[in-house]
Amino acid sequence: MTVRPTNPNEPLPELVRACSRLIIDEAQALRAALSDFSDTPAPGSPHESDRQAWSHDTGSATERRELLHVTQHQARLICINAYDHLLTLGRALGSDGAMSLYAHASLSRVVCEAAVRFAWILDSSISSEERIMRGAVALLVSAEERLRGALRVPTGHLDPHHMRLITDNSTAERDNVQTLIDKAGLIVVRSRDNKRIARLELASPKASVPVRLDVTELMSELLPDSPAWYNLSSGVTHSYYWALRGAVASSPGESLVLAPDLLEIAAAAQTAISASALVIARCAAYYGRDPQLYVRQSGDRRKTLDPYMRQVAASRGAKTGRSHGGAAGKRGASNP
Repeated sequence: MTVRPTNPNEPLPELVRACSRLIIDEAQALRAALSDFSDTPAPGSPHESDRQAWSHDTGSATERRELLHVTQHQARLICINAYDHLLTLGRALGSDGAMSLYAHASLSRVVCEAAVRFAWILDSSISSEERIMRGAVALLVSAEERLRGALRVPTGHLDPHHMRLITDNSTAERDNVQTLIDKAGLIVVRSRDNKRIARLELASPKASVPVRLDVTELMSELLPDSPAWYNLSSGVTHSYYWALRGAVASSPGESLVLAPDLLEIAAAAQTAISASALVIARCAAYYGRDPQLYVRQSGDRRKTLDPYMRQVAASRGAKTGRSHGGAAGKRGASNP
């Protein structure tokens, strides 16, 4: 849901308006950068190395080229997902005169997860072989999750014919992925209890990629400016009380009044901007281009929010007598 100031003539908090403007600017820069880099890849770039890999139809070359194509397609869609959520985050923070109550945390979290997955797949430091292995892992996890979801639909919930189509299509996708992996010469290694696939391996050149991707660890490694945001934002995603009560702006015994925590809005904005910068940097490295101009501008957008955050923090500190510590530094909002 969105909330508005109780006074219809009162604008949204300045910090919120700044977040909205800067995030939309960042989304536009992200789109421009990716178009710029992908349109003119540099000679000798990882992208060109990938393109030239397995150029001869020998052994499993055809299947490896197909895996590379699917890997690149996955990366592109992940990037579009990041852009879509980044733009939506900017619009949720005041484009219609209202601001989100909780959704900014979830939107920012999706941008972050998409960014680190994109960075993991298009890591310029890995070989073409390891890239298709990472792509194969992502493809396999996607197919397994789709099938798991289909099998969990309760019997009788859908028309039997439609249910059979969903299950058959999901099973076929999983089987096709496994067939492609096998024909590409990748080795599937199962866990010790044989209940799940643990990793994919390649004999030559020797490489191994675990199937389980630790997004929290990647967040800490790739987005060091916001190492804990992925965990903190999960409080909203999973509707934990400790996260939701931060939006309560009324005192105990009063009618419930809700307003977003302004510092959390700023944290969501800054982290999403950093995630966008990560996508830009990894895309530039993959295509052999220089990302410095774009990345520097992203950093400037993030820093622009610092004075607003200091102002809110100072205001909050001056209101220590208020109960429910999340209330200070907020602006009045209507009852839901």
